[in-house]
Amino acid sequence: MTVNFYRTALCPRCKKVEQILQRLMPEYPQLELDVIEIATRPVETFRAGIRMIPALKCDSEILSGVMLSEEHIRAFLERQSDKGQGSV
Repeated sequence: MTVNFYRTALCPRCKKVEQILQRLMPEYPQLELDVIEIATRPVETFRAGIRMIPALKCDSEILSGVMLSEEHIRAFLERQSDKGQGSV
């Protein structure tokens, strides 16, 4: 299952989320992370429903906010992981 991470290189909040994801992703080996640089892919980002960065999207679920905590990110990854296991 793929999780899209919408970010930009100039965003300090995005850097923080990226660090959290690097720590958490080994716990979810079935999830793949696709990093999308919004500066180079703005139309794709807008069409995906992303209006704020940093943002994570998997299927139709989006997690975004000014300050995404590790707890919020972990809960999002957990939900995606559970969905993936349910369909196997």
